[in-house]
Parts: sequence; structure tokens; C-alpha cells
Amino acid sequence: MANEPPCREGLVEKARIGEYLEVNTPLSFDLPSEQLGKAMVYMRALRRQILSYWYATIEDAEAAVLEAGLASITVNILDEAIFEFAHGEKYKQFRLNDRLGQVVTGLELIRNCETHSPVHYEGLLVERTRLSVPLATGGAGMRSIYAWAEFDSLPKAYVELNSTATDNQKRARGEAQHGYRQAIGGRVVTETLLDAVSFFERLDPRLAMDDGPELRHAYAEIPELDSASGASRIVIARPIGLDATALLLPNIVTRHTERRSANWPAADSFFKEKVRQAKQHPPAVEAREVLYAVVDENGRLIGYSGVSLAASGAHETWVERRNQVWKDVRAGFKYYVKARTGSVKVVSGEHSGALGAVDSEDVDQLALLAAATDPTFDMQRLTMVEAFPDLYLQMRTN
Repeated sequence: MANEPPCREGLVEKARIGEYLEVNTPLSFDLPSEQLGKAMVYMRALRRQILSYWYATIEDAEAAVLEAGLASITVNILDEAIFEFAHGEKYKQFRLNDRLGQVVTGLELIRNCETHSPVHYEGLLVERTRLSVPLATGGAGMRSIYAWAEFDSLPKAYVELNSTATDNQKRARGEAQHGYRQAIGGRVVTETLLDAVSFFERLDPRLAMDDGPELRHAYAEIPELDSASGASRIVIARPIGLDATALLLPNIVTRHTERRSANWPAADSFFKEKVRQAKQHPPAVEAREVLYAVVDENGRLIGYSGVSLAASGAHETWVERRNQVWKDVRAGFKYYVKARTGSVKVVSGEHSGALGAVDSEDVDQLALLAAATDPTFDMQRLTMVEAFPDLYLQMRTN
């Protein structure tokens, strides 16, 4: 079992709920004995399903969708059948105004659609990246990091009762739609599920479990022979019993920024703040060379990309939005673009995002840049570093 990643050192842990509630906020949502008994059972169910989802990410997208959907159903049981039943309007008002409460209501939309929709939406989970999982028997598998689809991309047949449905006729009430837009869509699935665990454990601390024993192995490999084809294959076996203790997702080749415990502060909020701070300072290299224009699907200029010019001689790739490049240039950082007469310094205009670079014939070299077609430099790469703040920080702070 890996210790808490170095990137989290120095963070102030806030009573199992990240940065969303003050530690000393008075809460009185302790459950009566009857509801507590059911809550204990379904908190275990939620831990089991989050673990099942975690392992499903090394299977395939369909397996991941199934487990994530089942987890949303359990979240809704804890929410409505237990806490809302026990505390009524007081709980509903608290949930409405709480950041993690919005996560819980946002997951209700998934629960409703998965339960009642007549169609299966394959795009509910969006793959952000894939990580190689080494196998002791040779070769490697893959683990995917999924995020929930944005609300506006959910098909009408999945979200609406019929083609003419109004907001009030969708398969989730307005609060759930709002919660999905504010706290679910576009976020990494494990972050949202761990948020839900944090929310319920904070409301009634008796639902929190003690830490489990140290886990030496995250998975085991079982060689098998396919009786039909005669080909050999590897079956991945997972440890059992992890749901009986505090939830800590096993380290199956994780990114150092991935959140694996409800006790850890939310990674997405922490690193977004780090990105904001990093953008206030110039990139940690000597200069950057602009090689390509970054355009969207409509051909609009969104940013630029290229390679860094470091004193060590290393050339790391970078990609930035146009406005950030403008801010860097205005702050004195050096960007260059190649011209017939050699490298020419990029200069900024008066208006935000306005950039230029001229050679001896006064030709704007930035305007002549070809749109990037290499995934390392194009819009897909920009989207990726924005979705994974740690990637952006690595690119900018080196």
C-alpha cells in the first residue's frame, strides 16, 4: 500500500470532506439506530462498488459504466432512503447548499437515467488517458482514467422522458440536473464517488471505518488456457475484504496526483489552484519556440504549441492558449518563431491575445503557422493538459 503521494504533503486535511466544509462546522445529522443500521450496510455496499469500479477500469469501458452506475444507485439509497428520511427538510436544505451535497444530487441523475432510460449510453464515461499496467508474467494491460460526460452531451433518449420533455419532465429533478452540471460533468469518476463517501461520513462519523491492514499486492495474475482457441491468456484477480475497512483504492499503477482515499483532499480542486498560481509566473525554461497553431474543430485559433528551449539543451513540448502566451510575453518571457531570417521574437499587441512576430519583410510569422496535426501539439493535447492539471504543471514548471 503506497503512502500518501508527495504532492499532498503539507495539505491540511479537513475532516474527511476536503476543502468544502470548515472543520468545526456544527452538524447534527446523526442517524437514529434504525437508519444507522441500514446506512452501515449501504456504506459497505458503496465501498464495494467503488472498488469494483476501480478494478473495472483495467477491463473495459462497459464494465466501468456498469460499476459506476451501480455506485450511483447506492449513493441515492444513502441520500434519499436514509439521510433524507431521517432528517427531512433540514437535510435537504443543507445538501442543496453544500458542495459535496451537489455531488450526491448530481449522481442522482445517473441513478435515474441508468434505472429508467430505455437506452444504454455508451459515452457516459469519457476516457481521459490510459496507463500501462505491467504484468509479472510478461507484457502489460491497460488502466483507463474515466470522467463523466458533460451534461449537454447526454442523449435526449437517455435524459428525457420524451422528445418534448421540459426541464421538469427529465428523468431527474432540477436539483439533480444542477448538481450534475456543477459537480459531476467532466470530473474524474473516482473523485466524485470518493466525494460521496466523504459527504456521508462527515454527516455521521460513525459511518467512517478504521484503516485496514497493509496491502502488499494490488492484483494477482492467473495464467489460463482458452479451451476453444488453445491460446493462453491472463486472468487478473483482485483481493477481497477491502470493503470492510476504510476505503483506500489499491495502487494499480496510479498517477501521483490520483486521489485514492476519501480522507485525501480532492485532487482536482487542489491542482486547479496550483495551475492558477503557475500561470502567474513565466514557464521554468529559457524560452519557448512556437511551431504550430492550435485550432478547434471550426478552425478557430485557440492557442499555440511548440518546444521549450532549456539551458540543459532538452526540448520539451508545450501547448498553451493564445491568451496565456500573450500574458507570458507581456510579462517579459521569450517566445520565438522561425522566419526566413532566423528566429524572431514574438511580441504582444495591446489587446488580450493579440500577438505578432515579423521578419525583415514585415511578414507576420504567427499568421503563417500551420495548424498542428501531431497529437503532441494539437487541440487534443491542449484539452488533455487542461483535464489533468498535473500534466500542465509538469509542462509549465518542468
